[in-house]
Amino acid sequence: MRKVRFYYDVVCPYSYMEAHVVEAAEDNGEVEVEWLPFELRPAPRPLLEPRGDHLRVDWTQHVYRRALAMGVEIHLPRYQPRSTLPLAACLWAEEQGHLRRFKHALYEAFFCEGEDIATDRELARAAARAGLDPDGAVAAAYSEERFGQIRRIRRDAEDAGVRGVPTLLDDEGESHWGMGGLQRLLSGQPLVPRGS
Repeated sequence: MRKVRFYYDVVCPYSYMEAHVVEAAEDNGEVEVEWLPFELRPAPRPLLEPRGDHLRVDWTQHVYRRALAMGVEIHLPRYQPRSTLPLAACLWAEEQGHLRRFKHALYEAFFCEGEDIATDRELARAAARAGLDPDGAVAAAYSEERFGQIRRIRRDAEDAGVRGVPTLLDDEGESHWGMGGLQRLLSGQPLVPRGS
């Protein structure tokens, strides 16, 4: 079985869509996945304008078309929050053995319901939906230890050539940025890394 690292962010529509493909392969025993959070726009990088041209054009030309082809419900979010808190909570959810359920609760709140998933309320609600302790999720989201873990994961990822999400890194150190990496890997095609 191939082992891969999959770098994701819970505010990235492409991570959300590609997660469906990676999870299906994981469930089918085709691949063993290490899920690693990678914040797309960590502070102090500027956030995108929720109704700005970049998002409108990208969603109109790319996101909606891909989601429709995959049968995935997705809507342009009303917010563009920092994902530090949700990703720290994801590390905690993984420790609890429920990362997938928690991630999906965050993705659904953000991309289907239009909620700001960087708030304590939404972190707690996602935890409850995933069968986890809401207070535990909120506490974990503010954990300095998990912030350090996110920084270390990012450093290691950047050292391996990861520049954005979603990115798939195979067991030989080859990376693929964007969607379709797992299909390419499993079919023997070369991966396509992101340019510097």
